[in-house]
Amino acid sequence: MQLDSFEQEKMSRVATLPNNKWEQRRQIRLRLNGRASARIHIVRIGDVRPALPPALVEMLDLSPGGCSFRTGLRFPLRDDAFYLMDWQLEGMTMKIKGQIVWCREDEYGFRYGVRFASGAVETILLVRLLNALILKTCPHQSRIHRLYRSQLDKLLRR
Repeated sequence: MQLDSFEQEKMSRVATLPNNKWEQRRQIRLRLNGRASARIHIVRIGDVRPALPPALVEMLDLSPGGCSFRTGLRFPLRDDAFYLMDWQLEGMTMKIKGQIVWCREDEYGFRYGVRFASGAVETILLVRLLNALILKTCPHQSRIHRLYRSQLDKLLRR
């Protein structure tokens, strides 16, 4: 697992480049190297609550506001589709609802981006998990720790 080393550059470019695609990213995202698996359940599509089993996916990165994952399955990319993701990292089990906001094909199938629709309790637990991951994966990078803490402080004050 690692923090994208170019995240700080992205953060500073946000203020100077108004049409930059990184404007949308408000939080630092941790890349999950290795096999981090999660299960995704389709909770609802419109008024329909499908009775489908959960799918196993590979989580690629994680932030307080969302994640991306890879799978060979095709999921609906709709405003009225809601999902529940659950995974375990660092001995902590997380269950968070969200929506898929983007999809693209890659050599392994499809990559998806999820925006979490979490409440305060889930956000605090996720922030705690991310703090543990960043301290474990980047123990000697105090500048990254300060940047990450300031981003998390802003998130928790909302």
